[in-house]
Amino acid sequence: MLKTHEGTFALLQRLVDAAIVGCSWFLAYHLRFNIMSGGESGLGFFFFKLSPLLILTNFYFFRKYGLYNSQRFTSRFMEIATVLKANSYAAVTFLIVIYFFAPERVSRMTLLYYYMISSSSLVILRISVRNLLRAMRRRGHNLRHYILIGDGPQLYEFIDKIKQFKDSGIQLRAWFDSPEDNTHTDIPREQSKLEDYLKTQPTDAIIIGYPSKKFDQVEIILKNFHNDLYNIQVLPDLSYSFIGHSVTNFAGIPVITINQPHLTTFDTLTKRMFDLILTFFGVLLISPILIVIAALVKITSPGPVFYGQERMGLDGKSFMMWKFRSMKVDAEASGAGWTVENDPRKTKFGSFIRATSLDELPQVFNVLLGDMSLVGPRPERPVYVSQFRQEIPAYMLRHRMKAGMTGWAQVNGWRGNTSLEKRIECDIYYIKNWSLWLDIKILFMTFYKGFINRNAY
Repeated sequence: MLKTHEGTFALLQRLVDAAIVGCSWFLAYHLRFNIMSGGESGLGFFFFKLSPLLILTNFYFFRKYGLYNSQRFTSRFMEIATVLKANSYAAVTFLIVIYFFAPERVSRMTLLYYYMISSSSLVILRISVRNLLRAMRRRGHNLRHYILIGDGPQLYEFIDKIKQFKDSGIQLRAWFDSPEDNTHTDIPREQSKLEDYLKTQPTDAIIIGYPSKKFDQVEIILKNFHNDLYNIQVLPDLSYSFIGHSVTNFAGIPVITINQPHLTTFDTLTKRMFDLILTFFGVLLISPILIVIAALVKITSPGPVFYGQERMGLDGKSFMMWKFRSMKVDAEASGAGWTVENDPRKTKFGSFIRATSLDELPQVFNVLLGDMSLVGPRPERPVYVSQFRQEIPAYMLRHRMKAGMTGWAQVNGWRGNTSLEKRIECDIYYIKNWSLWLDIKILFMTFYKGFINRNAY
């Protein structure tokens, strides 16, 4: 059975957090007004009246960011980062509220002292609790005994996650109906009946994981044990979820959405603002280069300076992507075709700007218009999309994120006449692991290794 003291532990943690927040607030007041010179007297009761608001604000953000849930599967670094994030949001919210509604102005130095004292104290508390729980679990206390049932690939992923968190106190005691070739784990393969095992062995949770084609096995287990006092967890088969998934509550019905990028509205807005700011200043910076290239394109070959080509972007919507023209005007008179090395359709200057990726620079205007992002999967022509979606698994999922001028595939050398499968792997990796820092990393990599590539024809 699951340990019954988890609720008590969470309540105790809330009380200790409240004590730390309150004590930090009064210590900050004491430092500012009783120890430092020049402090105004008679404000003690005013600060005391503000303390409940501060404590409740902290409660809200700590609960919002899951800090009162079990941290067994959260790394020490992530827990500390979440504590600092929640405390920062709480402090800023508190500051905004008292700025508009408090009858007296609160010293900025007091607020700074409070933030520094509370942040360090809350982090020290979390580290101390982690160390205490680790010591307890190594002595055989506060453990969880799990058993596994099934032969689905999701169970291997579950096992790997358990092994990553060695101090979680999770013990995998037995594996029922495991794969025949299960040789890379040390979990005992159990041959007895599940009913007999549960009668004699302490079990906190039953973890079920079958492939989709065997889901009837899940139904049998649920039918037999749903009325027992075991924590039953079903791991869905998400073999076709390449870029992520989410679980939502639809009017009380749990819904799993697969291949849903994890970007929130805030993430999307942040990425867009990042694109606009960098592109705006980038256009100002490179405008002389754009003018020179445009002039050379016009001088070296007859025809327009720019070349617009239909490409497929976010959610499969087509847009016109712009480049400096690098080929003869009638290059595609006989139809679309891949560019090859020493392609006779290229102009002399066109060969240079293609090899150096300078022909791509006009796409900064696609970024400003919102058709593209600075970083993302490179967009492809619809005629090729129709072909590749039939040949390459998960190809269309690259269109779940806005197309980019550069991307993870390009900075890793997968551009031009290279493996499409490898490009898609890189695109899937990028979408699944997106962060603003990854965008910044790719942009830096583009500057020192992404412009010139031996496969860029």
